[in-house]
Order: sequence, then C-alpha cells, then structure tokens
Amino acid sequence: MEKVIKTKSEIRYNEEKKRYENVEVPYEKYVFTDEDRMRIVSEYIHDRIPAEKVIEKYHLSSKQVLFNWMDKFLHTESLSLQNETNPTDPMAKKSPEDRVKELEAENKRLQKALELERLRSKAFDTMIDVAEETFNIPIRKKSGTKQ
Repeated sequence: MEKVIKTKSEIRYNEEKKRYENVEVPYEKYVFTDEDRMRIVSEYIHDRIPAEKVIEKYHLSSKQVLFNWMDKFLHTESLSLQNETNPTDPMAKKSPEDRVKELEAENKRLQKALELERLRSKAFDTMIDVAEETFNIPIRKKSGTKQ
C-alpha cells in the first residue's frame, strides 16, 4: 500500500475577490498492488473482520471497493483450488496420518470456498430482487420460455 498525495481542481469562493475561482486542493490517495488487495481480501474473509473495520484500516473509499476485489480474487482463488487438487499427486506416498491431516486441511479450504460461493450467490440473488423491485421489470428468465 502506497500513499500518494495528489491534487484536484475545485471551485471555491474567494472572500477577498468576491468571486468563485478554480483552486488546486491536495488530497491523499492510496495505491494498492494486487498482492495488497489479495492480502486485504484474505484478511477480511479468514479473520472475519467486519467490512467497516477493513475499510477504515486500509483507507478504502467504500465497501464496494472491497467487494469488487473479493469478486476478482475469489474467482482466481477458486481456480487455483481446482489446479491444486490433482489425483496423481505424491499424497499416496505419505503415511495415513499425514494423508488424513492434509485431507482435513483441504476439506476446510473447500468448505470455506463453498461458503464464499454461497454468499456470492445470495448476494447476486439479492441484487436481482432489489433491481426487480426498484425498476419493476422481470430480470430472471421464466421457465418454459422460448429462446
């Protein structure tokens, strides 16, 4: 995470001149690398820290930023989980106790991934419900309709 000082142009009233003027105003901006973003998403998910605390801690502009990062990096994480589960891996050469421990760890990881996908699915359903109520239009495809 890198802190950058930038300026933006704002229109402000000048009391001395009794008119509005363009003024350059400094503000702080934080720049995050993909590694930073993945670490923040991981901290939010695995440590179960409330989104408000994560936003405050890392100076994010809104919850939406965090959720966009989750959407981007959780998809990447689920793809990497698929690549890790290779049936021809050297697990067969390990002792039964080690295999059980590894399988339990993998089971926990997969349960977390499943829970994240359930939450994501529920979020999409809620988003569609709100959109249907707000705009009064059907969004979901009805069963039996011609395509």
